[in-house]
This record gives sequence, structure tokens and C-alpha cells, in this order.
Amino acid sequence: MNYYSPDDNHLKLRSTRFVRRMFAMRQLGTFLCFLPILSVLMEAGKGAGAYALLFINAFVWPYIAYRLALSSRDHTGRERINLTLDAAFGGIWVAMMAISPLPSFIIMAILIADRYSAGGWPQLIAALQAFLFAFVMVWAAEGSPVETDFSTRTVWLTLPLATGYLLALSIVSHNLTLSLRKKNRELERIALMDPGLKIPNRRLFDRRLESEFLRTQRGEGNAYLMLLDVDRFKSVNDTFGHEAGDFLLAEISALLRDNVGIKDIPARFGGDELGVIVRDADDDTIVVLAEKLKARSR
Repeated sequence: MNYYSPDDNHLKLRSTRFVRRMFAMRQLGTFLCFLPILSVLMEAGKGAGAYALLFINAFVWPYIAYRLALSSRDHTGRERINLTLDAAFGGIWVAMMAISPLPSFIIMAILIADRYSAGGWPQLIAALQAFLFAFVMVWAAEGSPVETDFSTRTVWLTLPLATGYLLALSIVSHNLTLSLRKKNRELERIALMDPGLKIPNRRLFDRRLESEFLRTQRGEGNAYLMLLDVDRFKSVNDTFGHEAGDFLLAEISALLRDNVGIKDIPARFGGDELGVIVRDADDDTIVVLAEKLKARSR
């Protein structure tokens, strides 16, 4: 619906949830990356400056990114910048580890999966550009080293990153999928129900009518179509106003809901025209139901 736009409070709440979700994932990711990167840096004999930068990236940067995002007017936009900076930090550490295969490729794989899940192709492309730029700059400054060997300690310290973070990412993605499915079902329910009468609208009525027709054609039961029309409905609207007409339809709708069977399908398919699909009944039952509805609607 191109004429629908969420209000500012809804957008702010949605952006805040996104920032908090990214904060939790960033905390977990930087902590799990800290361990194997520290192991490789120690084996390479890096100085105290590298350890200090690693500590800041792992334990201070997540809180800085969180505060920057929440204090920004555009929470989501600022958080996407933070995600790009995360990729730049990843490029720095891969370069400083001299492309040590195990931790480096695990970090790159996680960055790709995480950035794509957070923002799709635009976020992934921005992250890859930041990663490559930071990597090339630092790697060139370090003398373009390549270290293909890694210790058993590095292997063990990389395993939590390779398993734990991907598991957490899968859980987050699964929860988001469930939430999206729930919202889609609610939107579909709204789209197929008459909001004032709390019964199916013409769209759902046509679907059910078609399915019932096919069911009877297959010999799986029978069904009756009962059509109802409100006498002098236009005069009610003209004399007492549309609110009175809506109230009248709501009362008739409640009458249908209370008197048809649990498997039957009452619906409004236009103006003052209503209908009921009565399943698995017989001629006598239909006549009795019609007379009862007519008597109670007077």
C-alpha cells in the first residue's frame, strides 16, 4: 500500500530493536573473535599496541557503537555504518594475523553471513569494500606477510567462533522468520475478514465457495449456499445514517455467527448482501435454519 506509512513511534521502536539485536550479536562476535586473534598475535610476537587495539575492539567498541546508534536521529542508518566499521576491523585483524587460514577464513565467512542477514546485498557490498580497503592498507604496512601455519591452541580457540556464533545467528534468523510469519498471518487474516462484522469478506468467501464446490464434486460431502439480503437497507442508511446501517449489519452478523454450525462459513460479499456456506446438511435442516434466521432477525 503506497499510501501507508508507519508512524514515527513505530519506526523508532523497530529501529531500537534492530540496534539492540545488533549490539548483542556484536558483543558475542567480538568476544569470540578476541580469543583466536589474540592467540595468533601472541605467536607472531606483536607488541602491546596490537593487544590494546584488540581489547578495545572486542570489549569497548560494542558499547561505543550501541551508544552512537541510539543517540543518532537515524538509528538504523547509524547501525549500518557500525556494521560496515565491523567489517573494516575484520580486515585489519586478518591482515595483522598474516592471513592465518583457520581464524581468517572463519572471520570472513561470519562477516559475510552476518552482514547479508542484517542488510542484504547493499550492506554486504559496503562491508566487503570496507574489509578489503582496511585489509590492503594494513597488510601492505605489515609487509604483506602470509602465515599458513597455526597452532593447536589457535584451532581450539577458533572452534567457539565457528560454532557458537553461527548457532546464535541461526537462532536470531529463526526467531525473525517466526515473527515475520506471525505478522503475515495476521495481515492475511485482516485482509480476508470484514473488520466491522467479524466475518469473512467477499475475497475469503469466494475462496471457500470454490473449495466447497470442488469438495462436493469429489463426492466428499455436500454443501448449501444460503444468500441473505437486508430489506430496505438503503432507507435505513438514508434515514438514520451509515452508523445505524453498520450497527444493523453487525447485529445480523452476530446472529449468523451464533446460529450457524461450527463448520459453516458466514460472510459478507457486498453492501447489505450476506451469505452462508452450510456444510454437510440436508434439505430439511437448511429450511429450518433459514426460518430460524428469518424469525430472529425481525
